[in-house]
Formats: sequence, C-alpha cells, structure tokens
Amino acid sequence: MSTQYRPPTFAETVLRPFFARETYLGLAYALLGLPLGIFYFVFLVTGLSVGLGLAVTVVGIPILVLTIVACRGLAQLERTLAVSLLGASMPRVANERGGGVLWRRLAGQVRSGTTWRELTYLMVRFPTGVASFSIAVSVVAAGGYAIVEPMLVASGVHGVDFGGWQIDSVGEALLLVPPGIALLLVAPVVLTLQARLERALAVFFLARIPRADFRRAAGRILARGDADAFSLMADLELYFGPGPHLSPTKLEATLLGLQDLGLVASARSGPVDRYSLTAAGRTALERG
Repeated sequence: MSTQYRPPTFAETVLRPFFARETYLGLAYALLGLPLGIFYFVFLVTGLSVGLGLAVTVVGIPILVLTIVACRGLAQLERTLAVSLLGASMPRVANERGGGVLWRRLAGQVRSGTTWRELTYLMVRFPTGVASFSIAVSVVAAGGYAIVEPMLVASGVHGVDFGGWQIDSVGEALLLVPPGIALLLVAPVVLTLQARLERALAVFFLARIPRADFRRAAGRILARGDADAFSLMADLELYFGPGPHLSPTKLEATLLGLQDLGLVASARSGPVDRYSLTAAGRTALERG
C-alpha cells in the first residue's frame, strides 16, 4: 500500500517558519549580536591599546597576555553559540599551550594563526552584530507596530508621522495593517537568511583545524598501530567531531606532507594503502 504525497498548502508554507525552532534560535543569536559585539570591540581595543602602549614597562606585557588569553576564551564562547543557536559544525580543538617561560608562551600565541583569526572574528562581530540586531529588531518591531497602530489610534495614542502624513484616524491607521502583515510574514525568511550568513562567517573564521593539531592527531592515531585512510578519517571524526572541517582531501594532503618529512610511511595492502609511524615520527610525537 503506497501513500500519496500531498504537497503543503499555501497556509502551511507561509506559517511553517513561525513554528520552526531555527527561526527563534536565529532571532536569539541576532539579539545577542549587539551587546556581545560592543563588548568584544571595547574589551579588545582597550586591552590591546593599553598593553601595547605600556609594553615598554612591566605592566604592558601582563595586559597583553590576559587580553590574548581572554580572546581565546571569547572565541570559544562564540563557537558554542554558533553550534547551539546556528547549527554550525565546529571542531573540538584544544587551546595551544606552549611550554617554557611566559614570554615564550606569549610569542607562541602571537605567532599562531588561530589566535589572529579568532581576534579578527571578534572584531568583525561588532559591525555584523550591530547589523543583525538592527535588521531583526526593525523587521519584527515595524511589522508588529503597523498591525497594532489602529488600536493605538483608537485608544487616543498619537499616530505615527510619515514625513508630511500624520496618521490621526483609525481609517488611515488601517492602511498600515497589510504592509505590517507582509513584513511579519517576511521576518522569518530574513532571520533565517541572516542566521545562515552569520553561520558561514563563524565557520570561516573559527572552524579551521590548525595544521599542527591535525598532524598531531593523525600521529597519535597511527601511534596505536597502522591504519588505512578510511580508519584514519573515522578516528579523526571521533577526535575533532564530524563536519566540513574534515575532508579526504585534507587528510590526503596531511599524509603526503608527513611522508615527505619522513614521519609516516605507507605500504600497499590489497586495494588500499596502510600508513604507519616511522621511528622519526614517534620521536617527533613524543617531543610534541
């Protein structure tokens, strides 16, 4: 017995976004954009400018260190928000912690491409957060206000003024109801599109796996025994989490790079190649 497909009705198509969880998660992310963006901008600009200005003294270096460490923590907060509110795929990457004295750790953080990508994203979050907040509030508030305008005018509240047109009667206020309904119907589409753009931006800056971390993870997997590319990919997904940040192309490029360095060897086993750590690879892995 086959079931016949019934296309959704016009009402179902129009109203479905209002009951979709993604619509309200995107709205929550947009509303958080303004306060978080302002906080990131003020905190980073203040911390970096004060730290660099006082770098010639003893006080400036700790301020720079705290600012950079806080930048990594704030970026991790943004990853959590992108995953929970936007449905973005983010890798599980531990913060880089170099050994040695404080200035060497700071130098390692400054040289890290991940640090600068995170700092750039936090700075970009200010204009994008202001824009997303403004668009979301404007669309929802304008549509809702237009719908309730007739009731406000009927209750004696001063009507809105459109340039030279002053709304002072219920009849004139009713003219705003159709545009208000149309604006509210478009609001979920605007919020969804906005959330997709924000998700793409977060993935671009925050979802990259540093090459050193990727090589280290592959080395740790091979340290347990030789494996083919399929097994490596499965173990890497368990290590970093599934998502577009992992791809067969990236794995192949990493294995070829490790082979060129003499850290990994490959041997043909039936239809697939199996990879194993060399003695130099095990030594490099132990050194970290």
